[in-house]
Amino acid sequence: MKNIEQELKMRLDEREYDILLQKSDERPVLQTNYYFASDEIASDVMVRIRQKGRSFLLCCKRRLSENDGITVCDERECDITLADARRMLDDGLRCGEINAKLGLDLQDDFLYKGKLDTYRAKFLLDEWVLELDKNEYLNVTDYELECECSRVDSLVKLKACLLYNYGVVYKPSRPKSERFFNTLRLGNK
Repeated sequence: MKNIEQELKMRLDEREYDILLQKSDERPVLQTNYYFASDEIASDVMVRIRQKGRSFLLCCKRRLSENDGITVCDERECDITLADARRMLDDGLRCGEINAKLGLDLQDDFLYKGKLDTYRAKFLLDEWVLELDKNEYLNVTDYELECECSRVDSLVKLKACLLYNYGVVYKPSRPKSERFFNTLRLGNK
């Protein structure tokens, strides 16, 4: 349920994405993030339901720190049923329910705001497990690379490896949820 996640996120252009995708033997798999928001919640907190195939995961992430593209988050998640997911999408998430399921102390209810589809290719490159994402949301397509690792020095080494071996220049990437909500706000103006 609780997990401290440390990961590198890199923004990619389509060319860089295509170069790295050639390193994967796996076809990208669709996962859909259904995002929820509250009027009062801090921008460093994200609530979503993630669907992969027929499985659904309720998740809340709190960003604890960020330095040079490496983010540390407190991530809490639990499996939910299709019926629960449908109800939450229709009626929203009550703070009591999300607190009970994830061991949190949130004070606000959350309403469903929209979805982001990610086509994810996960593969091993040298010592790293990379997640290569093509994201589609609100008429936007973007690309990024994510790599979770417990050692910061290894993530720094990954940046150098990508530049030296593949010509992929490090560009920090904001969280998917932040990009989604920024685009949603711009569309509502």
